[in-house]
Amino acid sequence: MGEGAIGVSVSLIAPAEDKAQKKITESLNVTFSKVLLDGRLLSSSQERTNLASKIIAVNEMQEKANSHNRWFLEKAKEAELDIDEDLIEDESNRPEKEQQQILEAKKARIRLASLLAQPMKTQKFGKFLSTNSAALQNELKQS
Repeated sequence: MGEGAIGVSVSLIAPAEDKAQKKITESLNVTFSKVLLDGRLLSSSQERTNLASKIIAVNEMQEKANSHNRWFLEKAKEAELDIDEDLIEDESNRPEKEQQQILEAKKARIRLASLLAQPMKTQKFGKFLSTNSAALQNELKQS
């Protein structure tokens, strides 16, 4: 950070913002390499991020419960008290909303693993395919 720092900056802009972005970069005397992104890649990235967020939220919730349980058990041991197992938080005695979140996170983990096993790709063809499509013919030639 600070003067002389080196790094990379990414500026995501819509085509309508191109002129304003150009003015900003010119006034800062910096250049950005223009990279065109396929919106489907962003959608795919967003899906992966949403799945990961669900997993992280549940991991944090479970870590908080585990931390609470450790503290509770430690204090009970220090006081030489027996603990009623119903007082220890686990999946079976959580509120229904939390149990639903845990279930969704398990499904999200499976889906995310499946998505991460394959690279993100742009769509090669339009919505409607035609045997006369130039894109289809090019694809067939490359195969």
